[in-house]
Amino acid sequence: MVMEYAGGGDLLHNLKENKIEGEQRIKEIFKQVVHGLAHCHCRSVLHRDVKLDNILIDDEGGIKICDFGVSKIIKKSEIIFE
Repeated sequence: MVMEYAGGGDLLHNLKENKIEGEQRIKEIFKQVVHGLAHCHCRSVLHRDVKLDNILIDDEGGIKICDFGVSKIIKKSEIIFE
């Protein structure tokens, strides 16, 4: 198995340690998370466990969504009740 390295840690610890500063940087992170989730949804993948622990930061400040352990692939007309 080959995985991409995200050396910046997760978003929870970065916020607790005040490593992320400035409203503009927070907006950039939020935008990347929304785009990442939209990418998953376009491919019918429902993450179902989005939290600060599951958002990683790479060395260039990019965002990586991780931990798809409880994710689900949904069909076009399927309704999720969970």
